[in-house]
Amino acid sequence: MISALLLNIHFWLILGLVLIILDIFIGFNFFVLPIGVASLLVSGMIQLQTAGLTGNWQFYADWQGVGYWFAGLSIASVGLLRLFFQRKRAAQQDINDY
Repeated sequence: MISALLLNIHFWLILGLVLIILDIFIGFNFFVLPIGVASLLVSGMIQLQTAGLTGNWQFYADWQGVGYWFAGLSIASVGLLRLFFQRKRAAQQDINDY
């Protein structure tokens, strides 16, 4: 049952949207935003493979492969979002700077 759920495109899409909406409206301070982005990317990856658009190359073979991709994409999106927001903060002047 869990393996069918982890291979379901709709599960990852709903999970991603819920996490992004919670992060924006409840204010988790960008804590779950990268995980939501990774969920949306995993749903796209599953869609590409099930539609046969990847040719002979496979993203995953089973639900464990999807879990590895999700973990890797979560870590990568944390790094990218942190890099993006740190550059934005560095460009702003501090009002306490005398």
